[in-house]
Amino acid sequence: MGNLKRIDRSSNASRRVRAKRSRNRGVSLIEVIVALAILGFGMLGMAAAQISSYRFSDSSRERTLAHGLAQQQLEIFQSMSTTSIEAAILAGTTDPLNPIDPDPNDAAAMAFNRSWAITPDTPEDGVYTVQVTVNWTGNAGAQTVQLETFKSEF
Repeated sequence: MGNLKRIDRSSNASRRVRAKRSRNRGVSLIEVIVALAILGFGMLGMAAAQISSYRFSDSSRERTLAHGLAQQQLEIFQSMSTTSIEAAILAGTTDPLNPIDPDPNDAAAMAFNRSWAITPDTPEDGVYTVQVTVNWTGNAGAQTVQLETFKSEF
């Protein structure tokens, strides 16, 4: 009988060891929930970054289009003769094509307004200061791009 008791004791000990091992084997429900919460916060952060990136990209596109419209008008004024510049001063300061949609095939219709100011004899005699301004309302609200150049009579 002494032998049987010894077997009984070792049997109880092995059961306790097995029970302890089975508790350590898997992942608890709380660990899974914590891991999912961390993953969820990370995914929310990535989604917010994507949305922000899209907004910045859209704003950059608008600014590029506006800059191109202003540059285009400056080049037109640079190619004009002095007589044509004088006529442009008398004609007005607003583009008759306003509102301008630089990309009419695009689904997102944009309305840019272009205007200019030509100041003769500034900064010195025989030099015109030409300033072109493009205004629009985009995703970031009211925006303005303004370019300036000088044109000599000679």
